[in-house]
Amino acid sequence: MPLEIKDLTISYGNHVVLESINFSIPDGNIIGLVAPNGTGKTTLFNAIIRFIPINKGEIRVDGQAYKNTTKDVRALHEKITFFPDQAELYENFSGYEHIEMYRDIWKGGKGDIDAIVDRLNMAGYVGDKVNSYSLGMRQRLCFAMMMAADTKIMFMDEIMNGLDPVNVELVSRILQEVKQEGKIIIVASHLLENLDDYADQIYFLNNKDIYYTYDRKDAQENFIKGNIGPEHYQSIDTLPEGTLYLNRQRICIPTKTLTDADKLKLMNRLQEGGSESVTIGPLGTYEHYLRIYKGVES
Repeated sequence: MPLEIKDLTISYGNHVVLESINFSIPDGNIIGLVAPNGTGKTTLFNAIIRFIPINKGEIRVDGQAYKNTTKDVRALHEKITFFPDQAELYENFSGYEHIEMYRDIWKGGKGDIDAIVDRLNMAGYVGDKVNSYSLGMRQRLCFAMMMAADTKIMFMDEIMNGLDPVNVELVSRILQEVKQEGKIIIVASHLLENLDDYADQIYFLNNKDIYYTYDRKDAQENFIKGNIGPEHYQSIDTLPEGTLYLNRQRICIPTKTLTDADKLKLMNRLQEGGSESVTIGPLGTYEHYLRIYKGVES
């Protein structure tokens, strides 16, 4: 059941937010959606799920186009869920009641809530009222509600907000497991390096369109990567062609023309220049973000 977006355009009066967006996502894929605030991530989600009208374009699921009619919107909402906002939670309901409500709405009472609770390590508090929950507990509850809805397509906006590193890892692992069930998951997140742990592709929104797609399945060139200040960057002689210096802090040195001795020498120079961590690997979501939105210094 691929999700296809064709020539999608959203504007408010004369202000165009998104223009001629096109992409197709096959079953069993996780897409990361990245952009600075105010550049259209949430607008894109809202348009696809028909929370807001679209000016132009087409939304297709499994080849079927869904228009802005009551019948089509209802049918689309049976296939797609949107990550709940914590403000939508009912303070005097328990977590279990919230999960049960989502399961009943989308699955007609079918689905093992206890299995979801166990999977997310929520048994110790899921029976308590939400007004006693911490930020992280609320976020896990919202994720559990989506798991109970169990739709084929899931939109997750800032799913990792408020989660500690242990639960970030837990949710990341569950996302990968859910993907294996053939689901399509789109995640907007500011935890850029975390997206590299589970996303198949990363879409970068810029200039009202999908500016760049980073496909993590493609073979990627390796770089020596570290963080150093401008004074240390400028003191390194004979850097190979293609070296990137991003946001006046992140250096990425291509390795394809370097000997092992050259690599070791450069890694030592970066450590001497104050970089706490020096790694070798392909450019990740964080580097692409800096390259696209923060610029490159030569």
